[in-house]
Amino acid sequence: MNKLTKELLKKNNTREKAIFKSNNDIYTNMIVYLRGSDLTEYDQEVVRADIIELILDGQQRGDDIQKVMGGQYKEICDEIIEVMPKKTKKEVTLEYVVISLNALWILGVIALVKNLITNVISEENQMVFVLTLGDMINVAVIIFVANIIIWYVTQTAFEARADKKILTYLKIWLIATVILGAIIFNSIYIDTVVVSISLWLIAVILLLIFITGKMISGKVS
Repeated sequence: MNKLTKELLKKNNTREKAIFKSNNDIYTNMIVYLRGSDLTEYDQEVVRADIIELILDGQQRGDDIQKVMGGQYKEICDEIIEVMPKKTKKEVTLEYVVISLNALWILGVIALVKNLITNVISEENQMVFVLTLGDMINVAVIIFVANIIIWYVTQTAFEARADKKILTYLKIWLIATVILGAIIFNSIYIDTVVVSISLWLIAVILLLIFITGKMISGKVS
């Protein structure tokens, strides 16, 4: 995220605090839906600023968000998205690279802490980072599932699921249980060692991944 986008994001975060609680749920759904669009981060914030302005102007007149937007929230968002410039292939690629690098360093830090604790408990003082085939599969699964969840949340932001809450929760728990079970299975039974290097070296590698992700993120609008 570049400097201009960060400044607009900060401004929008401040201004949206003035939105009444009664309008906030629908406003949040609109923004979540926009986050799943193919607009750049900067253009998303531009649209967000316009939506905030419309809501705040309506509040001053005594109108709620339904009267301001006419109740056609998804349609309004689709119309806005349609006329706005879309991400280029380069921007899309860079965005996926940033997401992948961020996921790698976060999961890497978790694995680093896990290996550090294992080394301390074993009292061997080898300070070695061990990465198994199962660990690598788990990383791929977690990144894939995370992207699916983000896509699902953004695409269903306007769907009323009040009558299906129990079924929805059961589905989520079932999927979560299956994924967790697969991760545990991979960690225990797919234990072929792929990487075995110094903990200090992996710490440096993770730091470089973090810095690289930040540098690329700064170039993405």
